[in-house]
Amino acid sequence: MILSVVADTSPHEITADSPCIGHCTTVLGDDVCRSCLRTFDEITRWVEMSEEERRQVNRRIALEKLKQ
Repeated sequence: MILSVVADTSPHEITADSPCIGHCTTVLGDDVCRSCLRTFDEITRWVEMSEEERRQVNRRIALEKLKQ
């Protein structure tokens, strides 16, 4: 039920702000940062991504957090 709410959320309700909290674990060799849940590729490409791409990443992260 909650997953469908996030999946159906308006694109404007999910921000394009960086989820980084300054504790990146990809420098320790993780493929996905344990702090912000972005992949190494998403982290390195963040500044190049469009606002919509950033929102898509943040929507995926929101879904991941609900699964935990």
